[in-house]
Amino acid sequence: MTEEPPVSYFEELSRLNNELVNFQRELAKKNHELDELNKLKNEFLGIAAHDLRNPLGVIMGYCTSLLDESEGVLSETQKMMLESILKSSEFMLGLLHELLDISAIESGKVKLVLSKADLVPLLRKNVELNSVIAHKKNIRIHYKCEEEVPEVHFDSSKIEQVLNNLISNAVKFSEPDTDINVSISSDNSKVTVSVADNGPGIPYSEQELLFKPFEKLSVRSTAGESSTGLGLSIVRNIIVAHGGKIWVESEEGKGSTFYFSLPERSNK
Repeated sequence: MTEEPPVSYFEELSRLNNELVNFQRELAKKNHELDELNKLKNEFLGIAAHDLRNPLGVIMGYCTSLLDESEGVLSETQKMMLESILKSSEFMLGLLHELLDISAIESGKVKLVLSKADLVPLLRKNVELNSVIAHKKNIRIHYKCEEEVPEVHFDSSKIEQVLNNLISNAVKFSEPDTDINVSISSDNSKVTVSVADNGPGIPYSEQELLFKPFEKLSVRSTAGESSTGLGLSIVRNIIVAHGGKIWVESEEGKGSTFYFSLPERSNK
């Protein structure tokens, strides 16, 4: 005959169960508060970034005008100061645009304008545009495409943003007199784009931080180019919104290859 557990056992079990229920309620409450704070944060970022764009535009306009009319009027030191102000203003404006993108993405306000089209012309155009910048560092961008790549559903402006980020990053982190290889292919109902550089590579321990906002890695650009730490986070969100995937393969000293794929058929 089994012995009945003491009454205190049931009392203790009931007490622990009540504590667990209270803890779950408190956790749900805190999560709700965090969601509300995150919404407020996104609204603040959006408002601040939007309101700062106009004065920055004015600063850039005045700097450009003064530099255009500086011949014989300003000293070399004064021109250098104006160029520094203009460069810093351009960086800040880029940061504001990225903050607006992040706040829109996190608040769920990003709407894709999807259409079925050929991705190849957009990729080729972006390669050509970035080749001008790459030429300043004596970097060659090689482009390879399969004979036939199926059309996919994508938002042209958003995917152009993705392509520009990946290719310009490859230029930014590549040494002078090296090569960048950009290719597009199709397989298993998806189209895949890859951007491979011969840069320093990314330490394995840091690769998981690549697509998180505001993360700064130990890898540095080769000509002092600036970075906000937001670009790849925005890129990842855009690709995920398309129902696609993005990833990187990299090894220290052997360069990096970034890939993204888009499905041939959109579920959006």
